[in-house]
Amino acid sequence: MDNCIDAAAVNVTLGGRQWRVPPLSARQNKIIDPLILGLLPIFSEWQNDRAGALAKLGAKQYDGLLDIAFVALSRSQPDLTREQFLDLPITLPELIAAFSVIAQQTGVFQKERTGDEALEEAHMGEEQGV
Repeated sequence: MDNCIDAAAVNVTLGGRQWRVPPLSARQNKIIDPLILGLLPIFSEWQNDRAGALAKLGAKQYDGLLDIAFVALSRSQPDLTREQFLDLPITLPELIAAFSVIAQQTGVFQKERTGDEALEEAHMGEEQGV
């Protein structure tokens, strides 16, 4: 994997195991972004009323969380099959925690940067030949 992509990878815990999730490609984003956007109402409510948000988390939404996680992991783990993934002991709290991390890796939710941080990042990229 490209060093710049790997440097921007973050960890998520799924099935009790740490997985690296680099920034995702257009191929992954095409699948994940609509799922994330479809789950936003639930995760917006999560901030104020967890019980209410959980009550709205049905099979379709749960499948969406699993799809998001699997597609994100496939970026750095292309040999991981869907069956292997579904056999992992993944918990709902892990899926919920991974959701926001993966959403950031798609670019849907970018961490806001100050102007100084953006300049510093651009300067570091130039030094590394990126």
